[in-house]
Amino acid sequence: MLKLQSLSMFILYILASTAIIKAYTIPTSISQEPLRGPPKHRGHNELWVPNPTHPIPYKLPLPIDERVNWFEQAHNGSRDGYYKRSSCPAINMLANRGYIHRSGRNITYESLAQAVRDVYNFGDDNIMVVLDPTFEAHGWPSYIDLDFFNDDAVQNNINCPAAPTRNDRDIGENVNINTTLLESLLNSSKDGATLSLEDLAEHHHLRHNQSVLENPNFRFGSHHAICSLAQYTNLVGVLGRQGKYGLSTLYVEDLRHFYLNEDLPLAYMRRELPYYSTEANNLIDRMAHHIGFLIERPYPPNDQDPGIDIEPMVANYEKPCQAIY
Repeated sequence: MLKLQSLSMFILYILASTAIIKAYTIPTSISQEPLRGPPKHRGHNELWVPNPTHPIPYKLPLPIDERVNWFEQAHNGSRDGYYKRSSCPAINMLANRGYIHRSGRNITYESLAQAVRDVYNFGDDNIMVVLDPTFEAHGWPSYIDLDFFNDDAVQNNINCPAAPTRNDRDIGENVNINTTLLESLLNSSKDGATLSLEDLAEHHHLRHNQSVLENPNFRFGSHHAICSLAQYTNLVGVLGRQGKYGLSTLYVEDLRHFYLNEDLPLAYMRRELPYYSTEANNLIDRMAHHIGFLIERPYPPNDQDPGIDIEPMVANYEKPCQAIY
């Protein structure tokens, strides 16, 4: 009787072990398939399922069908004003490659959100941070044009001062790239080939101080700081690939290609794990710490007051070392 019970327990153990192994060996082609919802559904990011042979999410090449998603760059107002583009090169790339309507017109929330998931694996919470205010500011229309992302309605919300490669709207045209600012960003690299998070923080601080001096309506509360710094950290989270800083290594030539062509870098690697706001906020806070200021969450009552500026003009890394006695 004892032997029979032992045999039964052994068989149950084998069956349970087999079930667990199967649960953790879902084929990558299935576990990484984007989950598309029905029309008028927000959708959600694909599920990352680790397994014993692939327990840690990496970045993999994004297959592009050039017959469908060929590259053709357009600018805001090209084709006699018909084509629309935003001040965000990542969104413009989706139109340049046909992941959304190439004209940049009549774009739905659902189609843009799904394109961002499919190409960048941008986290749903981060998608909502950008898309919801844009649609809300324009009365939640069924469709938007890409220039809705940089008009007066979204200023100081998703379109913020001290952007890496765009002018402040109060200074001048803020849709198209300022190549002088781009070269300044690329020249922030200390090794000439890659950009660390500290390199990006120092370029942001330069842009902050430029905006303070040039923008008569400059204000920079915690909301603006997150908006401005996120334009750098998103580059790290999405365009970073294997290198001296791990999977988040940002390469100068990748950035040059991305900004000038508004196209994916030739060596682009897509994230397996979605880029959620927890990771983004961690990178943002690290940049703020390197400069020497603190971002408050939730935002304080005076966060949008005229003239507010939570970032010091002199960063911690610019101060002389204090001798300790």
